[in-house]
Amino acid sequence: MRCPNCHEQLPDNTDFCYHCGTFINSYNTTSSDTVSNNNSVTSSLFNMSTSVESFPVRKKRFVLNQKLLVILSVCFVIILLLMFVPKIGIRRGISGIGEPVQEETTGYTEIDVGGYEVSIYKLYTYEIEALVVHTKNYYGTGLDKKLAPKDVALAWGDVAKYNDTINFHWRQGQRRCYWRLNAHDLDYIGGIGYAASHFSNNHLIASNKSVKRKIKKLKKGDHVVITGFLVNIDAENESGKSYIWDTSTSRDDEGDGACELIYVTDVKWLD
Repeated sequence: MRCPNCHEQLPDNTDFCYHCGTFINSYNTTSSDTVSNNNSVTSSLFNMSTSVESFPVRKKRFVLNQKLLVILSVCFVIILLLMFVPKIGIRRGISGIGEPVQEETTGYTEIDVGGYEVSIYKLYTYEIEALVVHTKNYYGTGLDKKLAPKDVALAWGDVAKYNDTINFHWRQGQRRCYWRLNAHDLDYIGGIGYAASHFSNNHLIASNKSVKRKIKKLKKGDHVVITGFLVNIDAENESGKSYIWDTSTSRDDEGDGACELIYVTDVKWLD
């Protein structure tokens, strides 16, 4: 055997080198520990290397998930905009719209709605060209909401003409249409009397499914012609409960009963 330190030839099973003074067993133990320590360091370095390489992969995956979430969120917002924004419409003005036309008539139609037998009495044929300045949907189980789930505020004359330059602050609720103007705007539009007689809140009853779909599409800013009848409603259910709903027949009235109840036979968009 040779001395592990000075490499001199020694007898087998010698514990001590006579040339350099090295204890053979002590050196082997130290070398073994050194090798073991080196292996431990190598293993740690390997683990560190594995950890360092795997961390960017998890980070990239997290970033990818974030980007996917953002893309899905943007798509969801776009879908919502496509669904609802067209129904909201725009504020604009249209000039040259004349007065509504009505002619006295007779007749009635019977339909069953919400457990009621409804008689629709036709008082006048009615055609109105107008600018839609506001709309309001009504939801619920009441007969009025089933008969006319959508109210449409319509304007014509100078109210329609100046609707884009004068803010009428249109709003609807409780089956009414509300508006307000500044004093100088009232003078500009021709006074409160003119303004009040050149718009109307309208309860729309569809005569068939095709007309019902058209009514649903109506939105602020539409220039339309609505054709049908001004009607009164008389209804009764099996338990004897009655319901009456009458139309206005004049554009000059105000307050309760001033809204037009229209049995709509057609809706046309002009531009």
